[in-house]
Amino acid sequence: MVQEQEQRILGYFIDEANDHLNTIEQGLVNLQDTLSDSEMINALFRAAHSVKGGAAMLGFDSIQQTAHRLEDYFKILKENPTIQIDQKLESLLLKVFDTLQELIKHLESSLSLPHEVVSDLMVQTEPIFTELNNHLQLLVQNSDRNADSQNHNSTFSRDLLPVFQSQVLQRLREMLQLFKQPETSQSRQQLQEHCQQLLQLGEQFQLSGWSKVCEAASRAIANCDNNYRTLAPVIIKDLKQSQELVLAGRLNEVATTDQLKALSANKLHR
Repeated sequence: MVQEQEQRILGYFIDEANDHLNTIEQGLVNLQDTLSDSEMINALFRAAHSVKGGAAMLGFDSIQQTAHRLEDYFKILKENPTIQIDQKLESLLLKVFDTLQELIKHLESSLSLPHEVVSDLMVQTEPIFTELNNHLQLLVQNSDRNADSQNHNSTFSRDLLPVFQSQVLQRLREMLQLFKQPETSQSRQQLQEHCQQLLQLGEQFQLSGWSKVCEAASRAIANCDNNYRTLAPVIIKDLKQSQELVLAGRLNEVATTDQLKALSANKLHR
């Protein structure tokens, strides 16, 4: 009577385990799509968890261990939905799944798990566990770096845009008014101070191209051989053009023009 009851319980476990295996297999077929569906990845996690619990209750350590590993892997995927699934990860997960499936099929056919069968399978699978752990950690690290980069870019844009939309434009207007005044050492100094303020923005946001334009403008203004009539159209135009490129996100295109370079080196023929 006891034996019949045990076999009936074992039969229930095998039937449920096969259902859970189907769920896991369907989720692993296209893992990237599964990962984007929170309900599906939760279903995989619950399926592995259920097999683990049933195996633990019946004393099938190898099935419990393998299902537990899958449960851990699915938990990592649940907690890191931005992971980029690659072929290697899919292949390794399928190998672990194959081990779990083979253990359950052997249990279903013989109603037992002989030590030699379990030992051979687990010896073959143990290196896969290790490789899978290492590869998952690598994918999580890459995902975290990508997320940090995106957050940095978002913060960078959020902080930079208002500054370049308002402060830079205001300084350009003030510089234009100074260029319209008589040429004096005081007005040149004020113009250079504006350039230094604009240069500091380049240093703050690590805009090397913008900083070089501001440096060239400051040098050109410092040279008394360059009159305002020559300086104004070149400097205002170059700074305005550079501002527009920064606002458009085309940072690599921000560069000092040949005309401004010549003025900063006092090589422009007037």
